[in-house]
Amino acid sequence: MRKIPLVLLLLAISLVSDGPSRTVSAEETKAREPGVISLEPIAVTASRTERRLSEVPASISIISRKRIEDSNAKDISDLLKDTEGVYAYDPSGVGTAGRVNMRGFWGGMSSQQLVLLDGVPQNAAEDRLVDWDRIPLENIEKIEVLRGPASALYGDNAMSGVINIITRKPATDPKTAASLSYGSFNTQNYNTHTSGHMGNAGYYFTAGRKLTDGFRRYSDYNSVYCGSKLNFSFNNAPDFSFFADYYDKAYGPYPWAITEAQIEDDRRQARPGCEEDKTEAKSFNAGTTCRMTISEISDAAATFYYRYEDSKSFYTRGSTGSSTREQLEEEDTYGILFRHNIKPELFGMQHSITSGVDVEANDFDYNRYSAPFQVRGDKNQDYTIERHKIGPYIQSEISVLEPLKIVAGVRYDWIRFDFNNHLDQLNSKKTEMSGISPSCGITINYHMNSNFYANYGKAFRSPAIGQMFTYGSASNPDLDPEEAENYEFGIRHWFNKYLKANAQVYWMDLDNEIWYDNEALQYKNYGKTSHKGLETGLSFMITKKLSGFFNYAYTHATNSSGDNKGKYLTSVPIHKWGAGLSGQTDFGLKATVLITGIGRSYIDAPNNERVAGYATVDAKLSYEREWLTLSLAFDNLLDKKYNSSGYKSGNGLNYFTPAPGRMFTISTKVKF
Repeated sequence: MRKIPLVLLLLAISLVSDGPSRTVSAEETKAREPGVISLEPIAVTASRTERRLSEVPASISIISRKRIEDSNAKDISDLLKDTEGVYAYDPSGVGTAGRVNMRGFWGGMSSQQLVLLDGVPQNAAEDRLVDWDRIPLENIEKIEVLRGPASALYGDNAMSGVINIITRKPATDPKTAASLSYGSFNTQNYNTHTSGHMGNAGYYFTAGRKLTDGFRRYSDYNSVYCGSKLNFSFNNAPDFSFFADYYDKAYGPYPWAITEAQIEDDRRQARPGCEEDKTEAKSFNAGTTCRMTISEISDAAATFYYRYEDSKSFYTRGSTGSSTREQLEEEDTYGILFRHNIKPELFGMQHSITSGVDVEANDFDYNRYSAPFQVRGDKNQDYTIERHKIGPYIQSEISVLEPLKIVAGVRYDWIRFDFNNHLDQLNSKKTEMSGISPSCGITINYHMNSNFYANYGKAFRSPAIGQMFTYGSASNPDLDPEEAENYEFGIRHWFNKYLKANAQVYWMDLDNEIWYDNEALQYKNYGKTSHKGLETGLSFMITKKLSGFFNYAYTHATNSSGDNKGKYLTSVPIHKWGAGLSGQTDFGLKATVLITGIGRSYIDAPNNERVAGYATVDAKLSYEREWLTLSLAFDNLLDKKYNSSGYKSGNGLNYFTPAPGRMFTISTKVKF
């Protein structure tokens, strides 16, 4: 197995590659003026190049740096919970076990959305999940959330959308900041970063630590993080950048669901038998990018990235330590992203063609031992899985008339799994999957950059490695890839610079959607399913110092075949809404109130049992001067007792994941 030092050497030798700090556009400068809602936000996710939002035939939300600072989110998943069309929850309650789903998919043991960090894929090959707490909120400039299939540009796993986390760029002048916070359950956060320029080189260095006792018993957590970003910009030459981060954590048992009787007895209790469970994990993420202007109408970018993840865990299956297992997992991921953009004029019309290819290789090792009472016993599983993926794509954008823009693209994805069972070679298997994902869309602009849009697209997603091979008896090597067809219509309307609204409707038909069958205790292809919905949003400015938002999403995710035809898919809330109000004074006092409402969801396929809906209120009060910020925040201010998720087991019992009650966080930040 290739190790980190070799990769560090390769990266040092091949420092050729998300490029220089981007010049701040006039639109973004205007967006930062107090009392003005930006009329033209800039997004990169929908086309892999910079585009004004009015040019994009897709549903996108942009979470700005200001919104991040105003929130009292614990991690990225917590920050996303008030975004329309996104359902996020964290059974830990303190930002250590977040889960996210979009448009009627359940983000439990796997996810259908692609997560990018400055354009670089972050989903693990085994389960497609992401450690949302790995990237401190302090290091993020903005997050772009693209809802709906994006396989035509991003390929495999962009079934429900793309979440692109864009980190902060090196500052023009030297800046340093340090922050710390303390909250419920002895939760502590420490972060520091420094940024600036030295000649043609820009730098951003950061480090942090997080530790907590956790909401649930025995769920203590301790992590450290450090990261760096270097940008190099030269006249008449390619621009280069380098990024690297390291993350190390140790934590107790995952806060699994428990029975209603157990919740009634003690909401904080852990699943019986897991008292001694523990996991140690670390990851390393690095890459280089080269950006190059070829001519006045052409530019290109190439990125090489590497990600290493390693974990060792003890997991107790039953209620006593005699059923404990030890799991060792190691994953290496290598990837290359190449993109070329050219803007040739076509019969006097503006025209842009973006093309490229994504290549990725995953090398996953999995070993499992019996470990009664955490003493290693016999090895009972020994797997090596190699996963290779290649995806060429092309997208064309043309402005037919001044208000009308047409976008069309297509991508081909080829994926191969090479599963080697070292204990039973007869069960080794090679599997290939492929899919073609076309898309097309139009935008029609009218007054003040308001616009209608419509799009059509197909999507393709292969099963995760864990779903096919490593999840023990739950795995299913015969799973088929998911395929989807999606239609969407939307409108973004700016009434004036203080008020804007949006609404979109979509319907997506899927074949072979992969779901975990809690009764059969195995991953299966459901057959045909349907995801339909409505999403709306409203942003407003009451005064220059007082602003707010409201959004609502209706999700109708159902089976389209089989015994449960017409029934809702499990673990997907049907209704979701959010509202927020933020105000500030001239002397630095700021206050924010957020209300999140989650409707009912079902925990069994026949829809006989459900998780009740709930609403929570979060509040934050802060005081900010030039060099100092102090804040006091409350989550679940009204101390609502609710469950965030649940399932019905094969033995007929209902299990739920309890959420914490009222929590507080006090924090301070000092700038130098």
